[in-house]
Amino acid sequence: MKKILAPVDGSQNSFEALMSAKDMAEKFGGQLIILNIQKPASFDTPHPVPDYQIDPEALKRRGKEILDKAEELVKGTSAEVKTLFTVGDPADQILNLIEKEGADMVVMGSHGLSGIRRFLIGSVSNKVLQHSPKPVMVIK
Repeated sequence: MKKILAPVDGSQNSFEALMSAKDMAEKFGGQLIILNIQKPASFDTPHPVPDYQIDPEALKRRGKEILDKAEELVKGTSAEVKTLFTVGDPADQILNLIEKEGADMVVMGSHGLSGIRRFLIGSVSNKVLQHSPKPVMVIK
């Protein structure tokens, strides 16, 4: 496990998964790739959306805030740390970056979607689990 991809979305669950990924990267002497993906708002939603989901610069600022917090959490690690930011569909971006970055594993949090909501819209972690060519560890 030389390269571990750890997507973070700012949720407590994603930061807990990041800490597990950090521990694994340290244990195996690998690289920790911390990824934040901002998904722009869909304009066909009936609900109001925050400004940061519309403005590209606001998306970048939000992504930087999340990555800064993630870097602070892993500060002092013996693992090499790389951060990445992108905009798009989170599951698709994770799957693309597994290949592009040569990741050996993905460690990510679960949002805990359940029941009919999960059936109807799916979850990022579920899509990554189903389509990843590499092992995926989902932390609840």
